[in-house]
Amino acid sequence: MAYIVENKICQNCKKYFTIEPNDFGFYEKMGVLPPKLCPECRSQLRLIFRNERFLYKRVCDNCKKNTISMFSANKTYPVWCHKCWRSDDLQGKDYALEYNPKKSFFEQFNELWQKVPKPALVHMNSVNSEYLNHTADTKNCYMIMESSNNENCTNCYWIQLSKDLTDCSFTNQVELSYEVDDCYDCHSLRWSKGCYNCLDSFFLLDCRGCTSCLGCINLREQKYHIFNKPYTKEEYEKKLKSFKLDTYSGVESFKKEFADFIKDKPRKFAEITNAVNSTGNYMKNVRNNKHCFHSYDAEDNAYSIHVWREAKNCMDCNTAGRTAELIYNSLNIGMQCANVICSYYCWESNFMEYCLNCPNSNNCFGCAGLIQGSYCILNKQYTKEEYEKLRVEIIEKMKKEGIYGEFFPKEFAPLGYNESSVMDEFPLNKEEALKQGFKWEDTSRGTFGKETIDWKNFPDSILELPKDFDVNKEVFVCIECEKNYRIITDELIFYKRMNIPIPRNCPECRHTRRFKNRGPNKLWHRKCMKGGCKNKFETPYSPDRSEIIFCEKCYQQEVY
Repeated sequence: MAYIVENKICQNCKKYFTIEPNDFGFYEKMGVLPPKLCPECRSQLRLIFRNERFLYKRVCDNCKKNTISMFSANKTYPVWCHKCWRSDDLQGKDYALEYNPKKSFFEQFNELWQKVPKPALVHMNSVNSEYLNHTADTKNCYMIMESSNNENCTNCYWIQLSKDLTDCSFTNQVELSYEVDDCYDCHSLRWSKGCYNCLDSFFLLDCRGCTSCLGCINLREQKYHIFNKPYTKEEYEKKLKSFKLDTYSGVESFKKEFADFIKDKPRKFAEITNAVNSTGNYMKNVRNNKHCFHSYDAEDNAYSIHVWREAKNCMDCNTAGRTAELIYNSLNIGMQCANVICSYYCWESNFMEYCLNCPNSNNCFGCAGLIQGSYCILNKQYTKEEYEKLRVEIIEKMKKEGIYGEFFPKEFAPLGYNESSVMDEFPLNKEEALKQGFKWEDTSRGTFGKETIDWKNFPDSILELPKDFDVNKEVFVCIECEKNYRIITDELIFYKRMNIPIPRNCPECRHTRRFKNRGPNKLWHRKCMKGGCKNKFETPYSPDRSEIIFCEKCYQQEVY
């Protein structure tokens, strides 16, 4: 069937959006109706169902022991600790409902959703790693989120195959590094962004194959450079020492100097490498990716964020990877998943539709809190023949109602808007969120005024800490939000090993700063700013930003 471009008005924000022929082809392949919401509103609706970083203390509703949970203690639905939720105690079929064709599917699903236990945290194959969420295959890690295959990492977000990191985001195969973002195959980096194959360097931006460099941008295969200027090894080491990056004051001073240095340096229109026929940002080794952000080793995906490690044919997804294929309008689907529609946290699952928290399952429709389920609808067991017949009946009814392919209603979200992942992408204040029909969580996170450290009297250098300093007895205060925070022993050992001053901002403010520095997951149509060049492109740099933006060709001529 030949499709044409169709312009539609989003039923939520009332803005125009476009459905292209390839989109229609994907909807037909998945058997779903075309969307009623624009890509941004679709993503917003999904993200209110996920809390990655805000953790609370509460009591497990099964074993009655204290646990750490992504759900605050005032939530009325049952929440089980990770151990109980993954044990034989959880029998999802005990909560099964008989499908009633006279009621709407969503009404019946919500009845199930409210009573089935929810996992306090989402992770698997974790060794000596209690404080983490949405992670897999982790060892000796603390407060890392949305990550997998990592070891000895602290306060990190979306890191993969990495080791010995603190305060890092969006890294792949990076080791012994601090405050780095969007870096690949690097070792011993500090305060760097957008770098590949770099070693033992500080404050790098968009560098490749560089070693022992400081405060550089757009460098390729260089050593002993400071502010893009070459030095001998001896000169470099002497000048590096003069900046006193082991001190808090030295780091803050250099941050300002580096920011001034890069102001007039050209930037590539998007952070993409080896991206064939693709639009978006932060992409590497991708093909036919449309409007995707943070994607690598993936192909044929659209309108998605975090599609990675062999993800293929995924549309409208927030986190799909590790060979995920044919996934639509879902989040946190991965590890050999295929044919999943409108679902969340269905790892190692196939042929799943409208399912929440159903890992290791297949051929399920409208299920929640079901592990290793098969041929179930609303958690009730059916034979293969019964399942297939009833599934068709439900889908036909949902299509008549115009909802098959639409994500769950926002009223079903188990979280407040301000504690869900949506705040990073679509921030709202309480008044705005409530006006739009979202929930809001008023539970206070953390403490204020309990600090034992006065920064005015605290050593400027990590090297000046007293030998008897016991970090476990101290409570710190964030200089930005004034919230208290702690530093664990392994974290302090890392700072000493790297000669890095103890951070004066809490982990949440540090994460927020890195996230804002990445820019929005949005594209604008712009022209290359190199004089005489007429090339145009889709870029995450809005027209009102001050950076000098070059097309691929002009940028390559600049840096090589």
